[in-house]
Amino acid sequence: MFDAVVLAGGGKPEPLTEQEGVSNKAFIKLHGKPQLAYILKALQEAPSIGRVVVTGPQKELEIMLRGGYDFEVVTEKVSMLDNLAAGFEAVDQSRLCLVVTGDIPLLNKKVIEDFLASCAPHDHDFYYPVISRDTCLERFPETERTYVRLKEGHITGGNIGLLRPNWFLDNRARLEMFISYRKKPLKLMRLLPPSFIFKYLFKTLSISDLENHLSRLLGLKARAVFSDCVEIALDVDKISDLELVKKNLTD
Repeated sequence: MFDAVVLAGGGKPEPLTEQEGVSNKAFIKLHGKPQLAYILKALQEAPSIGRVVVTGPQKELEIMLRGGYDFEVVTEKVSMLDNLAAGFEAVDQSRLCLVVTGDIPLLNKKVIEDFLASCAPHDHDFYYPVISRDTCLERFPETERTYVRLKEGHITGGNIGLLRPNWFLDNRARLEMFISYRKKPLKLMRLLPPSFIFKYLFKTLSISDLENHLSRLLGLKARAVFSDCVEIALDVDKISDLELVKKNLTD
């Protein structure tokens, strides 16, 4: 079985949370329940999931505990990486752990089980799901996503992952550097070999190239997992996302 860490920490005010009258989008109400409730239900029903740890606001999470949900509370920290570290410190750090964001309410037990099965034999340090643009648009033609063009086609990522906690806790500084460069293209480009850049420009960069370079850069064994489960890509970030999820969510 796998432990799970759910990232439900707060963020800065945005149009979506202001419209819904909450300070944290994990607690936006969908059919009378916080969207986090749907994620917890999916994790509780998934046979392969054991302990569930949620990093988020203490008061709101304690209310959910009294409502019958089964999880452990870790009080939210300042940043996403702080929250992830705090969650990982509460689980078995030597075993792969499922990480889930608190804003994908269409998640269900089948999606969780399918993703975990696709990661077998579970001998890498990091598994990340990728979904093709065609798959996304076939299921939800109205969805708006950002796609990356690779040799295999246009892809997007999911909001779950399977990660070895002890690797993260030992190598957090590398991740912080990588993330700090995400909005500084010139610095980010220095981390990439020229062959990598040319392959991207000429549309020959592959998933395998990304896996190999990420593994070398971060000092781990990384693997991308193709998925047909669009639910893990539908995070509620915008008002249009919320309307889409409401139309497709079954109570």
